[in-house]
Amino acid sequence: MIDSNEIAGRFPDVEPFGYIIEILSRIGVALNSGNGVHGLTWQEIDAFVARTQLHLTGWEAETIKRLSALYASSVLKYDNQDVQSPYRTEEEQNDIAKGMKSVLRGLVIKDKHGSSNDTDQSRHSTSQSG
Repeated sequence: MIDSNEIAGRFPDVEPFGYIIEILSRIGVALNSGNGVHGLTWQEIDAFVARTQLHLTGWEAETIKRLSALYASSVLKYDNQDVQSPYRTEEEQNDIAKGMKSVLRGLVIKDKHGSSNDTDQSRHSTSQSG
């Protein structure tokens, strides 16, 4: 079992700059267009700042733009299921994969058995009502 506190310890401390993450979250971390996920443009950042009347320093705006671009590129990179998650060990990744396969196998087996029962029940209810 993976300890969430252990995983949290693998991430850098961002608390002094947590407000930037909050602003990025409020703007929208990235854009999802018909061509995939893209980082925020200056137009989106400027529109948010104008609408909310929030003052950002140049460094804060640039950091928000960079974080958004990093997020978008990570979505593309880690969307491939064969790429190991950057914050989990290979062993943890394998344990998760085994657990997911087990759950999915159970669902498939349950669905195979449940589907025929559901079909039989619907036949009985239509024959009784008709």
